[in-house]
Amino acid sequence: MLELLHIENIAVIESADISFRPGFNALTGETGAGKSIVIDAMSAVLGGRASRELIRTGADKAFVSAVFSQVPSTLPGLADNGVTPDEDGNLLLQREIGGDGKNVCRANGRPLTVTQLRQIGGELLNIHGQHDGQQLLDEEQHGAYLDRFGRMEAPLAAYRSAYDAMAAIRDQIRSLQMNEAEKARRMDSLRFQIDELERAELVPGEEEELNARRELLRNGEKYIAALSGADYCLSGDDNGAGAVSAI
Repeated sequence: MLELLHIENIAVIESADISFRPGFNALTGETGAGKSIVIDAMSAVLGGRASRELIRTGADKAFVSAVFSQVPSTLPGLADNGVTPDEDGNLLLQREIGGDGKNVCRANGRPLTVTQLRQIGGELLNIHGQHDGQQLLDEEQHGAYLDRFGRMEAPLAAYRSAYDAMAAIRDQIRSLQMNEAEKARRMDSLRFQIDELERAELVPGEEEELNARRELLRNGEKYIAALSGADYCLSGDDNGAGAVSAI
Protein backbone atom coordinates (compact mmCIF):
# COMPACT_ATOMS: atom_id res chain seq x y z
CA MET A 1 0.00 0.00 0.00
CA LEU A 2 1.00 3.63 -0.46
CA GLU A 3 2.25 4.97 2.86
CA LEU A 4 3.94 8.29 2.11
CA LEU A 5 3.85 10.75 -0.77
CA HIS A 6 6.45 13.52 -0.87
CA ILE A 7 5.95 16.46 -3.26
CA GLU A 8 8.34 19.29 -4.15
CA ASN A 9 7.68 22.16 -6.57
CA ILE A 10 4.59 20.68 -8.18
CA ALA A 11 2.17 23.39 -9.40
CA VAL A 12 1.61 25.66 -6.38
CA ILE A 13 3.00 23.20 -3.81
CA GLU A 14 6.53 24.03 -2.70
CA SER A 15 6.91 21.05 -0.37
CA ALA A 16 4.43 18.66 1.19
CA ASP A 17 4.29 15.19 2.75
CA ILE A 18 1.09 13.16 2.76
CA SER A 19 0.83 10.03 4.91
CA PHE A 20 -1.71 7.29 4.23
CA ARG A 21 -3.02 4.73 6.68
CA PRO A 22 -4.62 1.29 6.22
CA GLY A 23 -8.26 1.49 5.28
CA PHE A 24 -10.13 4.28 3.56
CA ASN A 25 -8.33 7.59 3.00
CA ALA A 26 -10.06 10.67 1.64
CA LEU A 27 -8.64 13.90 0.20
CA THR A 28 -11.14 16.67 0.82
CA GLY A 29 -11.20 20.42 0.32
CA GLU A 30 -12.85 23.15 -1.66
CA THR A 31 -12.11 23.87 -5.29
CA GLY A 32 -8.51 25.01 -5.72
CA ALA A 33 -7.28 23.40 -2.50
CA GLY A 34 -4.86 21.21 -4.47
CA LYS A 35 -6.56 17.81 -4.60
CA SER A 36 -5.89 17.43 -8.33
CA ILE A 37 -2.25 18.41 -7.77
CA VAL A 38 -1.85 15.48 -5.39
CA ILE A 39 -3.34 13.16 -8.01
CA ASP A 40 -1.03 14.61 -10.68
CA ALA A 41 1.95 14.02 -8.35
CA MET A 42 0.84 10.41 -7.78
CA SER A 43 0.52 9.89 -11.53
CA ALA A 44 3.96 11.38 -12.13
CA VAL A 45 5.75 9.14 -9.62
CA LEU A 46 3.98 6.13 -11.15
CA GLY A 47 5.42 6.95 -14.57
CA GLY A 48 2.51 8.93 -15.98
CA ARG A 49 2.91 11.87 -18.31
CA ALA A 50 4.45 14.91 -16.65
CA SER A 51 5.19 18.05 -18.65
CA ARG A 52 7.42 20.98 -17.71
CA GLU A 53 4.28 23.01 -17.02
CA LEU A 54 3.84 20.93 -13.88
CA ILE A 55 6.93 22.56 -12.30
CA ARG A 56 6.18 25.35 -9.84
CA THR A 57 6.85 28.83 -11.19
CA GLY A 58 10.38 29.97 -10.31
CA ALA A 59 11.71 26.43 -9.67
CA ASP A 60 14.19 24.61 -11.89
CA LYS A 61 12.79 21.15 -11.30
CA ALA A 62 10.08 19.20 -9.53
CA PHE A 63 10.45 16.07 -7.43
CA VAL A 64 8.01 13.40 -6.26
CA SER A 65 8.66 10.28 -4.20
CA ALA A 66 6.34 7.58 -2.91
CA VAL A 67 6.90 4.85 -0.33
CA PHE A 68 4.99 1.59 -0.76
CA SER A 69 4.89 -1.14 1.88
CA GLN A 70 4.13 -4.87 1.79
CA VAL A 71 5.29 -5.09 -1.82
CA PRO A 72 5.75 -8.74 -2.97
CA SER A 73 9.08 -9.39 -4.67
CA THR A 74 7.24 -11.52 -7.27
CA LEU A 75 5.34 -8.53 -8.63
CA PRO A 76 5.77 -8.78 -12.44
CA GLY A 77 6.66 -5.12 -12.94
CA LEU A 78 9.51 -5.43 -10.45
CA ALA A 79 10.96 -8.70 -11.68
CA ASP A 80 10.83 -7.57 -15.30
CA ASN A 81 12.98 -4.52 -14.51
CA GLY A 82 15.42 -6.03 -12.00
CA VAL A 83 13.98 -4.19 -8.97
CA THR A 84 13.40 -5.83 -5.57
CA PRO A 85 11.79 -4.45 -2.40
CA ASP A 86 13.97 -4.11 0.68
CA GLU A 87 14.03 -6.73 3.43
CA ASP A 88 10.92 -5.18 5.00
CA GLY A 89 8.96 -5.26 1.73
CA ASN A 90 9.22 -1.49 1.19
CA LEU A 91 9.69 0.13 -2.21
CA LEU A 92 10.67 3.76 -2.81
CA LEU A 93 9.79 5.31 -6.18
CA GLN A 94 11.32 8.66 -7.12
CA ARG A 95 10.98 10.94 -10.11
CA GLU A 96 12.67 14.23 -10.82
CA ILE A 97 11.23 16.39 -13.60
CA GLY A 98 13.68 18.95 -15.00
CA GLY A 99 12.86 22.23 -16.63
CA ASP A 100 14.76 21.03 -19.71
CA GLY A 101 12.35 18.13 -20.10
CA LYS A 102 14.70 15.47 -18.72
CA ASN A 103 13.45 12.96 -16.17
CA VAL A 104 15.44 11.06 -13.53
CA CYS A 105 13.59 8.01 -12.21
CA ARG A 106 14.61 5.53 -9.53
CA ALA A 107 13.17 2.55 -7.68
CA ASN A 108 14.95 1.77 -4.40
CA GLY A 109 17.90 3.75 -5.78
CA ARG A 110 18.07 1.85 -9.08
CA PRO A 111 17.97 4.14 -12.14
CA LEU A 112 15.04 3.52 -14.47
CA THR A 113 13.52 4.93 -17.61
CA VAL A 114 10.07 6.51 -17.50
CA THR A 115 8.71 3.46 -19.31
CA GLN A 116 10.17 1.10 -16.69
CA LEU A 117 8.80 3.31 -13.90
CA ARG A 118 5.37 3.15 -15.54
CA GLN A 119 5.55 -0.66 -15.67
CA ILE A 120 6.31 -0.83 -11.97
CA GLY A 121 3.90 1.91 -10.94
CA GLY A 122 1.11 0.27 -12.89
CA GLU A 123 1.42 -2.79 -10.63
CA LEU A 124 1.32 -0.76 -7.39
CA LEU A 125 -1.47 1.78 -7.78
CA ASN A 126 -4.46 2.22 -10.05
CA ILE A 127 -5.82 5.75 -10.51
CA HIS A 128 -9.41 5.93 -11.69
CA GLY A 129 -10.43 9.20 -13.28
CA GLN A 130 -13.79 10.36 -14.53
CA HIS A 131 -13.15 9.24 -18.08
CA ASP A 132 -10.88 6.23 -17.88
CA GLY A 133 -10.65 2.83 -16.29
CA GLN A 134 -6.88 2.59 -16.52
CA GLN A 135 -5.78 -1.01 -16.00
CA LEU A 136 -9.30 -2.45 -15.88
CA LEU A 137 -9.47 -1.93 -19.64
CA ASP A 138 -5.91 -3.08 -20.30
CA GLU A 139 -6.10 -6.62 -21.67
CA GLU A 140 -2.45 -7.25 -20.78
CA GLN A 141 -3.38 -6.91 -17.09
CA HIS A 142 -6.29 -9.35 -17.11
CA GLY A 143 -4.07 -12.41 -16.69
CA ALA A 144 -2.38 -10.83 -13.67
CA TYR A 145 -5.78 -10.11 -12.12
CA LEU A 146 -6.78 -13.77 -12.46
CA ASP A 147 -3.46 -14.94 -11.01
CA ARG A 148 -3.88 -12.70 -7.98
CA PHE A 149 -7.52 -13.63 -7.52
CA GLY A 150 -6.60 -17.32 -7.57
CA ARG A 151 -3.57 -16.68 -5.32
CA MET A 152 -1.27 -18.15 -7.93
CA GLU A 153 1.71 -15.85 -7.31
CA ALA A 154 3.87 -18.61 -5.78
CA PRO A 155 3.20 -21.24 -8.51
CA LEU A 156 3.71 -18.52 -11.14
CA ALA A 157 7.07 -17.58 -9.62
CA ALA A 158 8.10 -21.27 -9.54
CA TYR A 159 7.05 -21.66 -13.17
CA ARG A 160 9.04 -18.60 -14.21
CA SER A 161 12.11 -19.89 -12.38
CA ALA A 162 11.81 -23.29 -14.07
CA TYR A 163 11.23 -21.66 -17.45
CA ASP A 164 14.29 -19.44 -17.04
CA ALA A 165 16.37 -22.50 -16.12
CA MET A 166 15.09 -24.34 -19.19
CA ALA A 167 15.87 -21.34 -21.39
CA ALA A 168 19.41 -21.20 -19.99
CA ILE A 169 19.94 -24.92 -20.71
CA ARG A 170 18.56 -24.43 -24.22
CA ASP A 171 21.07 -21.63 -24.80
CA GLN A 172 23.88 -23.89 -23.56
CA ILE A 173 22.81 -26.66 -25.95
CA ARG A 174 22.70 -24.19 -28.83
CA SER A 175 26.14 -22.92 -27.87
CA LEU A 176 27.56 -26.44 -27.74
CA GLN A 177 26.07 -27.25 -31.14
CA MET A 178 27.71 -24.14 -32.58
CA ASN A 179 30.99 -25.16 -30.92
CA GLU A 180 30.80 -28.60 -32.59
CA ALA A 181 30.45 -26.95 -35.98
CA GLU A 182 33.36 -24.63 -35.22
CA LYS A 183 35.44 -27.60 -34.07
CA ALA A 184 34.72 -29.42 -37.34
CA ARG A 185 35.84 -26.39 -39.35
CA ARG A 186 39.01 -26.16 -37.25
CA MET A 187 39.79 -29.84 -37.80
CA ASP A 188 39.41 -29.44 -41.57
CA SER A 189 41.79 -26.48 -41.50
CA LEU A 190 44.37 -28.39 -39.46
CA ARG A 191 44.13 -31.44 -41.75
CA PHE A 192 44.82 -29.21 -44.75
CA GLN A 193 47.85 -27.68 -43.05
CA ILE A 194 49.19 -31.11 -42.08
CA ASP A 195 48.84 -32.33 -45.69
CA GLU A 196 50.72 -29.26 -46.91
CA LEU A 197 53.56 -29.93 -44.47
CA GLU A 198 53.78 -33.61 -45.44
CA ARG A 199 53.94 -32.77 -49.16
CA ALA A 200 56.74 -30.29 -48.47
CA GLU A 201 58.93 -33.21 -47.16
CA LEU A 202 60.78 -31.00 -44.72
CA VAL A 203 63.98 -32.27 -43.05
CA PRO A 204 65.67 -31.14 -39.80
CA GLY A 205 67.93 -28.10 -40.31
CA GLU A 206 66.42 -27.27 -43.71
CA GLU A 207 65.11 -23.92 -42.55
CA GLU A 208 68.51 -22.80 -41.26
CA GLU A 209 70.18 -23.92 -44.47
CA LEU A 210 67.68 -22.11 -46.63
CA ASN A 211 68.01 -18.94 -44.53
CA ALA A 212 71.80 -19.05 -44.92
CA ARG A 213 71.52 -19.54 -48.70
CA ARG A 214 69.02 -16.67 -48.89
CA GLU A 215 71.48 -14.41 -47.07
CA LEU A 216 74.26 -15.49 -49.43
CA LEU A 217 72.16 -14.74 -52.49
CA ARG A 218 70.95 -11.47 -51.00
CA ASN A 219 74.62 -10.33 -50.59
CA GLY A 220 75.82 -11.83 -53.91
CA GLU A 221 76.22 -8.46 -55.60
CA LYS A 222 78.51 -7.25 -52.82
CA TYR A 223 80.61 -10.41 -53.06
CA ILE A 224 80.96 -10.10 -56.84
CA ALA A 225 82.00 -6.44 -56.56
CA ALA A 226 84.62 -7.35 -53.92
CA LEU A 227 86.05 -10.19 -56.04
CA SER A 228 86.22 -7.93 -59.09
CA GLY A 229 88.14 -5.36 -57.07
CA ALA A 230 90.57 -7.98 -55.80
CA ASP A 231 91.10 -9.34 -59.35
CA TYR A 232 91.88 -5.81 -60.62
CA CYS A 233 94.41 -5.27 -57.85
CA LEU A 234 96.15 -8.56 -58.69
CA SER A 235 95.95 -8.71 -62.50
CA GLY A 236 95.29 -5.09 -63.52
CA ASP A 237 93.56 -4.20 -66.79
CA ASP A 238 94.25 -2.52 -70.15
CA ASN A 239 95.10 0.73 -68.41
CA GLY A 240 97.67 -0.62 -66.04
CA ALA A 241 99.39 -3.64 -64.56
CA GLY A 242 98.45 -5.23 -61.31
CA ALA A 243 100.34 -6.57 -58.32
CA VAL A 244 101.32 -9.83 -60.12
CA SER A 245 103.13 -7.93 -62.90
CA ALA A 246 104.87 -5.69 -60.40
CA ILE A 247 106.19 -8.75 -58.54
